[in-house]
Amino acid sequence: MIKDGQITHEVHVGMANVEKQIPVDTNSVYYFASTTKAIMGLATLQAEKEGLLSKDSTLRQLFPNVKFSFINPDNYSVRDLLSHRSGLTNDAMTWTFSYTGNHDKKQRLHFVSSLKPHPKIKKGEFGYTNLGYNLLAIWFDENYEGGWPNAIKELVLSPAGMKNSTADVDQARLQNWPIPSPYSYKFRSGQSEIYMNKNNATLYSVGIFARPNDWGKLITHLLPINAERSAFPKSVVRASQQLLVSDIDSYFSGYGWGWMHSKVAGESVLMHTGGFDGASVQVSYAPEKNLGVVVVHNESGLIANELNGRITEIAYKMLTNQDVSKLIEFHQEEMTDLAVYVEKAKAELAAKREDLSKRRSISPSLKSLLEGVYENTEVGRLTIKQRDSDLHLAWGDLQSKVYSGQADNEFIVELRPGKFYELTADKSMSVIELKDWQFQKVR
Repeated sequence: MIKDGQITHEVHVGMANVEKQIPVDTNSVYYFASTTKAIMGLATLQAEKEGLLSKDSTLRQLFPNVKFSFINPDNYSVRDLLSHRSGLTNDAMTWTFSYTGNHDKKQRLHFVSSLKPHPKIKKGEFGYTNLGYNLLAIWFDENYEGGWPNAIKELVLSPAGMKNSTADVDQARLQNWPIPSPYSYKFRSGQSEIYMNKNNATLYSVGIFARPNDWGKLITHLLPINAERSAFPKSVVRASQQLLVSDIDSYFSGYGWGWMHSKVAGESVLMHTGGFDGASVQVSYAPEKNLGVVVVHNESGLIANELNGRITEIAYKMLTNQDVSKLIEFHQEEMTDLAVYVEKAKAELAAKREDLSKRRSISPSLKSLLEGVYENTEVGRLTIKQRDSDLHLAWGDLQSKVYSGQADNEFIVELRPGKFYELTADKSMSVIELKDWQFQKVR
């Protein structure tokens, strides 16, 4: 919690590792997911200050050597990309960067060349997506020494004193940074670590690992009370707080440069939420009152998301010296009701998994036919192998047991906690389809 431009309160509750009974503490470093958009926005504005690009730089100017196949790159600017108003789409890129990690420089530039107009969201309309921030990260990789991880380090993290924050989580793990294990109530009892650990390839552009108090340090540099000693120029801070698009929905009044504009406990705030399987976070600050709140979990889904918002509301009322006893009581009752709902959801998921496991087994001949390596030029390779008499699918960083479907050529995979996808194959098992992408068997 930040008050009058200073971190005034910090508390850590729960377990970094349940099995080993290791508690979280002030040294714990969490995955901050989409809240990184605010850092990418700030880094972009810093890069503009240094003359590296402009808010009005077009896609053609950003990527002069890329041949765009489906769009006119002169029609889309940095401002469009980072305010979610480009009206562009590339599901293969956003999926790959967040989940499979199947990309290199050549593939990233291919993603840029294959951008398309969104079939439902027109240019100028708000459509929240990682895409614009993915594209700026690719630009930093091409134009900034050390790529986007070094760009945000030099332009934002280091100036703000965020010494325990990084986009290079692979290196952080090698150095034994205290990263809490990821959990999800959607898997098993909710007390077992899930397999979905982020790495450098799957946190591309919209994910850093950081201590919560590092985020608190960043917020202090954005508050008016600290304007004269901020690590960032006043013009950059003002620009970062600019509203670029308004009337998003009933909760958010607008969006700009990586921040959602909203109200919490009656206070006008800039905020961003973020989440992934095993991580949930809400970061916000109220410039008019020089306040800020950072809440982060190593748990995902409904529980953590709801709790983040409720803790944030209570925190702002505490920071403005309001009585919170009735509000706490209200939220306790709400969370009790939510707990009942969650237990029901867990039971339903367990029943679905049990139903899948009881389905007719895949025949040995079918297993043999389906086993192999499959490739799609957009989203990379996936592998299906037999292990312990079952088939298992690995698609980059995603993995799942392969369950039988309703027909011989239909199968079910659970790539993410509680997220089930249908996999279909042709009669020869040489072509499979998953998430609307077709994969050709290569061996």
